[in-house]
Amino acid sequence: MLADVAIAVNPNDERYSHLVGKNVVLPLVGREIPVIADEYVDIEFGTGALKITPAHDPNDFALGQKFNLPIINMMTPDGKVVNDYPAYAGMDRFDARKKIVSDLEEQGLLVKIESHSHNVGGCYRCNTVVEPRVSKQWFVKMEPLAEKALEVVRNGKVKLMPKRWEKVYYNWLENIRDWCISRQIWWGHRIPAWYGPDMHIFVAKTEEEAYTQAKAHYGKDVELTQETDVLDTWFSSALWPFSTLGWPEKTVELEKFYPTSTLVTGADILFFWVARMVMFGMYTMDDIPFENVYLHGIVRDEVGRKMSKSLGNSPDPLNLIGEYGADAIRFTMIYNTSQGQDVHFSEKLIEMGRNFANKIWNVSRFVLMNLEDFDIKSFDKSNVQLELVDEWIFSKLNKTSKDVADKLEKFQLDEAAKSIYEFLRGDFCDWYVELAKVRLYNKEESGVKSRQTAQYVLWTVLEAGLKLLHPFMPFITEEIWQKIKVNGETIMLADYPVCNDSLVSDDKEKAFEYIQGLISSLRNIRAERGISPAKEAKVVIRTSNPTELETLKANELFITKLAKIEELTVGTDLATPEQSGFRVNGNSEVFMILTGLLDVETEIKKINEQLEKVKKDLDKVNAKLSDERFTSKAPAHILDREKRIQEEFQDKYDKLMENLKNFQ
Repeated sequence: MLADVAIAVNPNDERYSHLVGKNVVLPLVGREIPVIADEYVDIEFGTGALKITPAHDPNDFALGQKFNLPIINMMTPDGKVVNDYPAYAGMDRFDARKKIVSDLEEQGLLVKIESHSHNVGGCYRCNTVVEPRVSKQWFVKMEPLAEKALEVVRNGKVKLMPKRWEKVYYNWLENIRDWCISRQIWWGHRIPAWYGPDMHIFVAKTEEEAYTQAKAHYGKDVELTQETDVLDTWFSSALWPFSTLGWPEKTVELEKFYPTSTLVTGADILFFWVARMVMFGMYTMDDIPFENVYLHGIVRDEVGRKMSKSLGNSPDPLNLIGEYGADAIRFTMIYNTSQGQDVHFSEKLIEMGRNFANKIWNVSRFVLMNLEDFDIKSFDKSNVQLELVDEWIFSKLNKTSKDVADKLEKFQLDEAAKSIYEFLRGDFCDWYVELAKVRLYNKEESGVKSRQTAQYVLWTVLEAGLKLLHPFMPFITEEIWQKIKVNGETIMLADYPVCNDSLVSDDKEKAFEYIQGLISSLRNIRAERGISPAKEAKVVIRTSNPTELETLKANELFITKLAKIEELTVGTDLATPEQSGFRVNGNSEVFMILTGLLDVETEIKKINEQLEKVKKDLDKVNAKLSDERFTSKAPAHILDREKRIQEEFQDKYDKLMENLKNFQ
């Protein structure tokens, strides 16, 4: 209050319009101050009259600048009242407030006291109240710097990913203000300025240079005092791309590594750090500091809060590594974090990464155990006799390599991780390795080439898969690669897999997908009927498609082993077997003969229960479609939907009836 210089009212406030332009007397001080009008004042808040203290409030400071009001500072740097007010001079601000209230009350100037909740700035380190107080600070003029930083993003020299952050970047720099870089703290780069006896400022790289400037200015030696403020931490951080490389000297490192290719950082410091590095780089080096900026999301806790020491919601990474392994954590976080999106962390998430790491470790052990009589260095590749399953896995490997390269190029790290995961866990572990066992355990002389081919493919695919996975799981891949490598010191320096288009075949993939679909269909029949996967069954496959017939005959051994088939009958004109489970795969009708595998009476009961349920649903939709009131008023798309539902229920009903006949 001691530093008030005006009273502001809203120009539309009729209560005070007659006072605008007049002066009032500031209590306790006796200073005359003007009444001014500005839209900034909220008519509804309090009395609607706002006292203006430019020296101790940033909004009041802006209003003071607008109306050319004086700036009166009533507080010392340590929060005491200055000597200009004898009644309160030297008093701590909190004590002075109590005395001012008491003095106002004593003089009959206090109308009433109201409680009011508002934001009070505080120091997060010591929890003390921070008082706004005007003081001279050092600033950087930002507009010329911002223009260049805007231009390099607009013309694509610097690319922000995800692209949507460009809008935020533009908004910040197009509305930029001059930057206050003074900080009154004990650490940081000290501002290189020295003051002469008359407070003339000398800016220099060194103290000696400052004294040289002072002597030239004053014509004699004088005592200088260095500025005690330090540079804002973000100012120092903005120097990082070149100052760490020996700048201002033209070092080899600066020549080689400036500009660099990619910066990876959090989106929350896009302006604080990224934009400032671009501005400083363009100003100092006349070149961009980096070409790509990848803005990753923030790891938050399960309820979406940012992790912090004060909240205590941040897990100890060393404990997590001890429990799950560094690779599991790394892979899980990449896999579950979409480009630029925040991720909610929970330990349950990491279980997926740990399970995947275990899968890779176990499949590698299996491959190594089955390569004991196989030496890739001396293996004659002319002995390779690729079968459909080998051509399929090579095609999938090369497609995955291409997809991963494409995703990494676009900085879609989660999609790249998913692509590798699906290939290694699904295609390689769940399918190829299982099929390879059929050949690996075949000790007959006729199967030697097939066995060696399976060993060669297992080694090749595992080695390439480890390379693909290495950036995502560096430790486990290095450990395994050391056991299967042909040459090289480390997997880190090995060539990353590149797609070989000649090994990509959509036809081979489609043919093998037919086998996958067939095996899955037979497994599903077992699962639905509660038949043990260990029980062998008789299967009949009827198809008139020549490609499917050829695929079935060429891969009969694989199909019978993986689907636990005792007897496989394949043909064009085959009768529908009685008491069988049925599926359609491609153009093939697949029947698993259930006689002897399950309880017929129980199956008939199950089918009748399903029939009863489907009949109720079918009757309901039939009744709706036979109701003229409904069909005459319902829109065309609703009628089409109901007819589709009717067809689906009728089809289900017919298939269940056919199945029931087979059992009866």
